[in-house]
Amino acid sequence: MDDIKILKLKSQGYCCSQIMVLMVLEILERENDDLVNFSRGLCIGGGVERGPCGILTAGISILAMYAKKGDERFALMQDSYITFFQTHARSFACKDISGSFYPAPNPDTCAPLLSACHSHIITTLVENGFDPADSADG
Repeated sequence: MDDIKILKLKSQGYCCSQIMVLMVLEILERENDDLVNFSRGLCIGGGVERGPCGILTAGISILAMYAKKGDERFALMQDSYITFFQTHARSFACKDISGSFYPAPNPDTCAPLLSACHSHIITTLVENGFDPADSADG
């Protein structure tokens, strides 16, 4: 997902967690307004000043969507994603990542982080035997 697509979605009023979900729905060639609206609850640290970044929580949720209940690959993918996120972000907290822009995203940190995390999720899914274009596989 390129940064221009991310910026377009942001300019349409979507937050980071919603953009993560929209990007996956695009790959799946699906629409799900309820899921996009649901993911808004993860925005801006879930409404808690020191809450976790929506890119982190949405990413974990996306991995869980592919690895259905009981799939042992989920824990491995989750650990991989958290480690990746931790090495690419200064903190888990939305406020720390956004800095002086909080509660808005920081264009210098948030968009590149979102793009990198999206790519990592797709790579992780493929490496674990999932087809990112079909959430029913695995």
